[in-house]
Amino acid sequence: MTHIRMQELILLVLTLNSKKQNDMKRMNKYLTLGLLAGGLLTMTSCSDSFLQRGSLTEISSATFWQTPEDAMMALTACYDALQSNWLYNCDQGSFGPLFLDCISNNGGHFNWSGWVPGYDVAMGIQTPSSWIFSDYWKVCYETVNRCNLLISNIDHIEGLSNADKECYKAEAIVLRSLMYINLTMTYQDVPYLTEPLTLGNAECVKTDRETIVESVLADLKHCVEVLPQEVDRGHVNKGAALAILGRLALYNEKWEDAIAAYREVMKLGYSLYPDYDELFTQKGETSDEIIFAVRYEGPGQGEGATFNAHWNIPLESMNGTIDLADAFYAQSTGLKTTDTNYGVINNGVLDISQPNAAHYEGRDPRLYTTLFVPGMYWNGIGGEGAWYGGASPSLSTVYVMKYFDDTDTANSWDNGQDFYIVRYAEVLLSLAEALVESGSYNEAEVRNLVNQVRQRPTVNMPPVENVEGTGLSADQLLEIIKHERRVELAFEGLHLFDIYRWHELDKAVAVIEHERTTLGLSYEPRTYNGERDY
Repeated sequence: MTHIRMQELILLVLTLNSKKQNDMKRMNKYLTLGLLAGGLLTMTSCSDSFLQRGSLTEISSATFWQTPEDAMMALTACYDALQSNWLYNCDQGSFGPLFLDCISNNGGHFNWSGWVPGYDVAMGIQTPSSWIFSDYWKVCYETVNRCNLLISNIDHIEGLSNADKECYKAEAIVLRSLMYINLTMTYQDVPYLTEPLTLGNAECVKTDRETIVESVLADLKHCVEVLPQEVDRGHVNKGAALAILGRLALYNEKWEDAIAAYREVMKLGYSLYPDYDELFTQKGETSDEIIFAVRYEGPGQGEGATFNAHWNIPLESMNGTIDLADAFYAQSTGLKTTDTNYGVINNGVLDISQPNAAHYEGRDPRLYTTLFVPGMYWNGIGGEGAWYGGASPSLSTVYVMKYFDDTDTANSWDNGQDFYIVRYAEVLLSLAEALVESGSYNEAEVRNLVNQVRQRPTVNMPPVENVEGTGLSADQLLEIIKHERRVELAFEGLHLFDIYRWHELDKAVAVIEHERTTLGLSYEPRTYNGERDY
């Protein structure tokens, strides 16, 4: 017998020039069965009739898709695909969601530059064989294929109600839609697959982005009508479908669709969690702010997260930028600091061993959740002589803190922290942006949406009208919203796509280059190559 895996066919047909195979996370035996059952095309190479029989030891598409349990295993395999180290997890040697910000003006791999995936994109020296392109492409299409297999085969199952079948399909369609958001934002025009690949349809051509967006929007609008709001934790529900629909519409300047979707989300009972710092711990996972998250269970269950892994010191592979740190304004005034004393300067070079901790005092409290800046403590270690919590000095004087739990170093590489794909704060800020971009908005409503985020109880930043005033132009409002998105959603995998769609990559590169050259910092140099980089 010869068994040809459809996953291998996908990689053969769709991948760019890959330097290495993706190191997929180990799945438990039930997920593996579901994947094999949906992903195997069985062919026989035996001529004798008595050998023309199905495998006695492997599940094939002919023996799967029989029971409701099969359907659940296939759906679980769709969700499991999100846990790839190249999607919403990371082993610190691949490319997880936090690393996306390291290609932007929010951060970089300054201490570990030269081998962490994505560094070449940040530097503007990427090629078609760059790891981030080939492996990110592969895992997105792996997820698409798993979803397509379920959508195409679930109707064969007996003993599962039609309503459940439609709900399962809707969940898979929403997950597939999320992948097409990632793909079109990263690659623009891509192959648009809505059914499983076979040997007969293996030659895929690109579909233009606009066509894909229109089709996916229609899919999501259908799913919104099918999915319930109350589901088991970790599953896609109506709110998640609406929020993802809104994100797709926002990213593609379909303002009315975005506004309609986000307004519907606001009717579903979501709210901001009062404690911003606690939100990014396991205590915040079940809060009403989380609309959709990738679930992790750990330690010791083989389903743990590593995207927030570290040792007993801050993770040295991710640096925040001084520019991002300074985007967190003074809490008392809501204004950007005018202080430029970042530390001791020797011969025009900032001495990173002697930073100025006072520079970061009194800021927007979200700074201390998002970044590890001089003056903070890592599990009791910090301050004079230990500015970096026991880690080597950050080449930017700043490390990343969001999602990192310094109190549990033992389970860092196998922990139960979920990754949040959509939060309610994103919905509020995205609605504000869509309203202003549409040209038909009420300024007071826009200010209120931003103020809700600013005035979370543990954040308590001054409201817009007290800082920027009233009677603001559309451009002024958009700058306020862009700034709020940056500080609220930093290192959540969204900022790179934001600067792509705002067409501000040139500004982002210029900011980091200015920071590098004026302070004499040993950053990876960055180059903007024009439209090629979008």
